[in-house]
Amino acid sequence: MSVQSRNTAPQKRRNQAERSAATREALLNATLECLVEDGYANTTTARVAERAGLSRGAHLHHFQTRDTLLAAAAEHLTQRRGEVLSRAVEALPPSGPDRVARGLDLVFESYNHPLYQATLDLWANARTDDELRAHLIPIERQLDRQTIELSRKLFPDAAERPDFERLVELALAAIRGLAVLDTLHADDGARAERQWPACRDQLAALFEAAGA
Repeated sequence: MSVQSRNTAPQKRRNQAERSAATREALLNATLECLVEDGYANTTTARVAERAGLSRGAHLHHFQTRDTLLAAAAEHLTQRRGEVLSRAVEALPPSGPDRVARGLDLVFESYNHPLYQATLDLWANARTDDELRAHLIPIERQLDRQTIELSRKLFPDAAERPDFERLVELALAAIRGLAVLDTLHADDGARAERQWPACRDQLAALFEAAGA
């Protein structure tokens, strides 16, 4: 028996379900990368498969059309965002103004990100694409529900207010507006970051007043 065979543990073979899940994950991650780097128009199934290191037809087993692949990638991103933010909530101070400001920063950072810029491409093209829009509307609603649920954890002092959801919607409108601003000014991608502190301070005052 060779030294290598004695010291190297045998590799566990993946079953069909595990291989299928790994292929699906690779396709979704490659789709998000293509959306960020190449934009919606250039995110073709062939380019996604190439980036994922798979055959051109590999996506057909999991996603019958380009639109279903794109929608699944958007849903995948939504789930990842929720997991990341849920973990980040645990590191915040238990209460007080600092928690409000840092909580708002977390929400802002989740939108002020290349992946969100990529999803804006999807939303814009869905305006005139009935099939894509039908896929994305449920995901948009899922994202909104996720944000409200996370906001109740981020801002517990204000969460019992009857107008809490409207306050969260106001904050999201401001944050999304800054994200769109950077889309229009790609040559100066720091505009949102420069304007955010003043916007955050005003939003934090509203949340703190709601909590009081």
